[in-house]
Amino acid sequence: MTIERLAVLCAVAIAFIEPAVARAEGAAAAPERNVYFGELHLHTSYSLDSYLFGNRNDPTTAYRFGRGEAVTLYGGEKKQLKHPLDFMAVTDHAEYMGEIALCTMPGNPAYDGKMCDGVRRGDQAAFQPIVESVSRPERRHVAEICGEDGSRCREAAKGTWKRLRDAAASFYQPGKFTTLLGFEYSPSIPTADGHPYVPGTVPGMLHRNVIFRTDHVPDNVFSSYDGSAEQLQAWLDADCREPCRVLDIPHNSNYSWGRFFWEKNSDGSPWTKEILDRKVRMEPLIEIFQIKGGSECQAGIGLTDEECGFENSVPACKPGQTEACAMPTSFVRDGLVKGLAVQDKWGLNPFKYGIVGGTDNHDALSTSTDESSYTGAHGQMDNTPAKRLATRAPMAQGRDPDGDDAVSMLRFNPGGLTGVWAEQNTRESIWDALYRKETFGTSGTRIRVRFFGSFDFPRDLHKSPDLVKIGYAKGVPMGGDLKSAPAGKAPVFVASATRDPDSAPLQKIQIIKGWVQNGVSRSKTYDIVCSDGIKPDPETGRCADNGATVDIATCKVGAGKGAGELATTWIDPSFDPKSRAVYYVRVLEDPTCRWSTWDAHRLNVDPPKSVPATIKERAWSSPIWYSP
Repeated sequence: MTIERLAVLCAVAIAFIEPAVARAEGAAAAPERNVYFGELHLHTSYSLDSYLFGNRNDPTTAYRFGRGEAVTLYGGEKKQLKHPLDFMAVTDHAEYMGEIALCTMPGNPAYDGKMCDGVRRGDQAAFQPIVESVSRPERRHVAEICGEDGSRCREAAKGTWKRLRDAAASFYQPGKFTTLLGFEYSPSIPTADGHPYVPGTVPGMLHRNVIFRTDHVPDNVFSSYDGSAEQLQAWLDADCREPCRVLDIPHNSNYSWGRFFWEKNSDGSPWTKEILDRKVRMEPLIEIFQIKGGSECQAGIGLTDEECGFENSVPACKPGQTEACAMPTSFVRDGLVKGLAVQDKWGLNPFKYGIVGGTDNHDALSTSTDESSYTGAHGQMDNTPAKRLATRAPMAQGRDPDGDDAVSMLRFNPGGLTGVWAEQNTRESIWDALYRKETFGTSGTRIRVRFFGSFDFPRDLHKSPDLVKIGYAKGVPMGGDLKSAPAGKAPVFVASATRDPDSAPLQKIQIIKGWVQNGVSRSKTYDIVCSDGIKPDPETGRCADNGATVDIATCKVGAGKGAGELATTWIDPSFDPKSRAVYYVRVLEDPTCRWSTWDAHRLNVDPPKSVPATIKERAWSSPIWYSP
C-alpha cells in the first residue's frame, strides 16, 4: 500500500470518527452542520402485515436495535448494527392500528372471533378481507373486528398510537439518539379487475410516511379509511397546529402504477390551487430507494441513463397495460422535471422534492442494509437464504401473469438510508433539516454527500479548506434555489463525497440536469469527477470505466481501484438563463456483490440469473433548482 493511499484511508476514517465523537458527546450546535444518518420508514409488530409475517419485535425492540444493541432473530440468531443510527422513526401503518390491538389484547369483543384468531395464527387468508376493506371505494373497516361503524377500531388505534409515542419518548436522547414520532398512511390502488389485493403480492400504492417535529401531535392517526392523500393533508393542516409541525414523505412511486406524477389528485380528480398549495407546504421530500426497489429512474423508461438499471423491481408496462407495471410517471427523475412545467402553469411546483432513503423493513430491524449480512425484512417469509432465493415466496399464491413471478423475494433488496445535514442531533434540528431538504438518500451505505450551488463560487472551490463555509456564505446547499442568473453567468456547483469505510471505494460523482424544452421533458447525466485519474470525455461528458472488479466466486473486491474521497467544481456547459432547470448529484461506488450472490454462496449454489450478481451502491442528493 502506498503512503498516498494510506493517507486517503486515514482521512476517510477520521472523517467518520470525528462526527461520531461529536454525536456521542452531545456536541453544541454546529453552524456548518454535521451529517446524521437515520431511518424514516420502519414497521414493527404493531403493523398488521408485519405481525402476520411472524414478526413479534415491537417498537421498543426497534429502538434498541437502532441505537446499537444486539437483537435476537427467529431461530436464535443475534443481529447488531456495525454503527448505531443517529435518528429513527417507527412508522407503523395507521391502517389496522386498531385491528392489531383488538386482535392481540384479550378481553375485548373482537379477540375471540374467527378473524382475530386467524391473525394470531399468522393466517394470510385473514389478511385479505382486511386489506380489501381499505382498498374498495367505500373504505370500511371489517365489521367482525371493528363493529358496524368502525368505532371500535378507531378508538383502539388511539391506544396503539399512544404506545408508539411512549416508546419514542423513552428512547429519545437529545444530542445522541433522536426518535421522531410518525406513522405510515397506506392506501392501496384497486386493480382493474376489481380485486385490490392478492395474498403474497405487492399491491399498487400511494403511501406516505407522516413525520412530526416534536411530541405535540394529534391524539390519533389518519388512515386511508378516513380519506384520500389530499384529505390526509387537510386533516394534518387542521389538527396539527403550532407548536405541532408535520411533513409527509411519499414512497414507492415505482409501485404507483404511474399515478404519482400524473398531474391529478390521488383519486384522479383535478387539482385545485388550494390542494397544490397544501401539498407544497406539507410534502417537501420523497423516498427514492427502499426494500421494494429504486424510484429514481428505470432502464428504458422515460428520462433514463445506463445507471438507471438498478434494483428495478417493477416490470415496464406493455402496450395497453395500465397497472402492475412501471411508466415514466412512476419515477422521481421524470417527476422533478415535470414539476418545472407545472410551475410555469400553476405558479408553484408540487413535485419540488428533496431526497431521502429508507428500508420499509417489517422486522423492526432498521437499516439492516448490509448486502453481505442481509437476513430478510418480511418476518418468516424471507428469514433464511433458501426462502430469499426461492422462485416464489413462501405463503404466496394468486395471480402470476405471463409466468412472471411478481412476488419472488429476489426482486427486493436490503433498503436504504437517509442522511441529513443538521446543527444538532435533536428532534427539532433533524426535522428542520428534513423540511429545508438538506438531505440525501443512499442505497444502504453511509456515503457522505455535500452539494452547493451559486453564481459566485470560485472555480477551484473544491480544493478549499473552507469549502463548506463558502458554500453557505455565497451559495445554497442541496434543497436550495438559485434565482435569475446575472448577465453572462452560469451556475457553479461544488460536489463532494466521502466513502463509507465499510463499503466499496467511490467510482464517480455525477450531476443529473433536468429541464423542459418546447414542452418536452429532458435530462442529461454528466460525470463531473471520476476516480483513478479518469477524466470525463469533453464530447459525451462521461468517464470510461475504472476497471474495478469483483470475484463472483468469493465476492472479494479487486484492490487498487476507486477513491476514498471525490470532489470537484462544475459549471453547466449548456446553461440557458431563460429556462428552469433542476440539478441533483448521484454518487456511485465500485461494484460489490448483491445480497442474492452472498446467499447463493451460503447455500453453495450458483447466483440466480434473474438478477444481477453485482451492484453499484450509491447516493442521491436533494436537488438544487434554477428559476429565471
